[in-house]
Amino acid sequence: MRLVEALLASFILLFAITFLNVIAVTPTSPTYESSNLEKIGNNVLHDLDEKDLLARFVYTEDWGTLTMALMVSLPHEIYFDLTVYYLNWTVANNETMRYGTSDVFENSSYIASVTYIVPGYQTNYDPRILVLQMVRR
Repeated sequence: MRLVEALLASFILLFAITFLNVIAVTPTSPTYESSNLEKIGNNVLHDLDEKDLLARFVYTEDWGTLTMALMVSLPHEIYFDLTVYYLNWTVANNETMRYGTSDVFENSSYIASVTYIVPGYQTNYDPRILVLQMVRR
């Protein structure tokens, strides 16, 4: 009889623990940590680069399409500002590549910044430096 009671108690405890794990939802953070924003930005740029889209957009100077690709790839609550530089740190893009207003960047307590280097396009070796700055709404 004690064995049956112990088995029933262990099944009840196992069921309760399983039920709590399924039902309990950890609350989402209202803000991303700075390291998370940097990871997200680096991952997005790396993914675009692996698909050979980033170099094509940068070297053909298709800034509008690059901005749209970043808007689609990043979560909708993240605003960004992307600047492309030549190797001597002069600005390569004449157009503003930004999602969000400048007020968001001025009033933000933290701006995550990711630097990414694109070495060239096809057989051209002409490195460009991309600086992606991100804030969360």
